Amino acid sequence: MNFNMSLPGLEAFRIKKTVENGGVFQLHVELDVKPHRCPVCNVLTKKVHDYRTQKIQHSKLFVRETLIFYRKRRYKCEQPNCEKRFYENNSLVERYQRQSKELKQAIALELIHGKNFKSVASRFNISSTTVMRRFDEVGSSFLKETEELPSVIAIDEYKGDSDGEKYQTIIADPVDRKPLEILPDRKKETVETYLKEHGQRVEMVVMDMSPSFKAAVDQALGRPIVVADRFHFCRHIYWALERVRRKE
Repeated sequence: MNFNMSLPGLEAFRIKKTVENGGVFQLHVELDVKPHRCPVCNVLTKKVHDYRTQKIQHSKLFVRETLIFYRKRRYKCEQPNCEKRFYENNSLVERYQRQSKELKQAIALELIHGKNFKSVASRFNISSTTVMRRFDEVGSSFLKETEELPSVIAIDEYKGDSDGEKYQTIIADPVDRKPLEILPDRKKETVETYLKEHGQRVEMVVMDMSPSFKAAVDQALGRPIVVADRFHFCRHIYWALERVRRKE
């Protein structure tokens, strides 16, 4: 019996049956037969070679843990000199994975909202190491190595705890308002080395009035235009007025 229900992530699938077993909701699904291109010779084929059932952990449905039993199909190329066997395309699960795309997205949302690894693992009934791997996947999608800095950059320090260093340095794009790189410390040598490797196009640097940053920028970039940020500029004026006030 087929079910005419439509569930998130399963819109393209036919639900063959549902079973509740020990508080776990089980869905048995499959896709319709349709032409697929052979990954070797690129010829269309609808010839089915065999079926294999894959058990997939899914996000909760009806407040119950959910497992999907996906009867996935292998096609066989009909070209006599090819006969490649390959699995059908699907929107449910990525290759070599045991969690559905919907579940991985739900885990990512929990991590983004500041939950710790242990609580997320307990919520989705998976291991902490699986959650940590998902965290790395999400993080790597946002962090791309900057090969060349833009013409305008901003440099600032912030308090952290990376590798025993109390402060790190962040280099950002003030035009597009996005971070570009985080350096492990705020030492002049670290900043200078990075700017020499990636700062060939830099013409303007926005930063505080740190002498070490100024020296690193001048020595690495050949004295570009330096713009002191407003907060630090005004603070130095206030300190100067305060010194005069006290002297008088």
